[in-house]
Amino acid sequence: MRRFILIGIVAFLSLAQAQGQEMLENFRKNYPHARQDAKVCKQQIDIIDRSKLDSNLEIAYAGAFYAVWPEHLSSPLKKLNAFKKGKNYLEQAIQADEGNVEIHFLRLTIQHNAPAMLGYDEHIQDDLKIVLDHYKTMNSSILKTNIKKFLLPTDLLTAQQRKLFE
Repeated sequence: MRRFILIGIVAFLSLAQAQGQEMLENFRKNYPHARQDAKVCKQQIDIIDRSKLDSNLEIAYAGAFYAVWPEHLSSPLKKLNAFKKGKNYLEQAIQADEGNVEIHFLRLTIQHNAPAMLGYDEHIQDDLKIVLDHYKTMNSSILKTNIKKFLLPTDLLTAQQRKLFE
């Protein structure tokens, strides 16, 4: 009987982990489109709101999508509230998992695109350094593509840093 219960627990944990990985891959795939496509951004927020965020990376993606959502809103108060919610999620994820490069990348994208009046730009250089230092050793090809597509059109990189992506 114990063996049966143990097998059940292992199967349940494996299924939960697979679902979490699937959700992360979905977030990675859709995040680059959230800024331009309100429908994509809203769909991801709806998934976030229906889900239990089990990992710091899921919390970071929740923060990133919420911080992008104001670009699709018209009410200044709703914009500010969504941005604050996103910022809080991102900072919570960073504090809990400071070594996670992907979380630093997400914060970098938000800080780079945040309006200056919000004052959310103090970690751009730190996050950029972390992302560039670990770029070559990342396992996710989707993440590497997202990083490359985000960074190359920006003014964040020096000529030497751009060579990393050649």
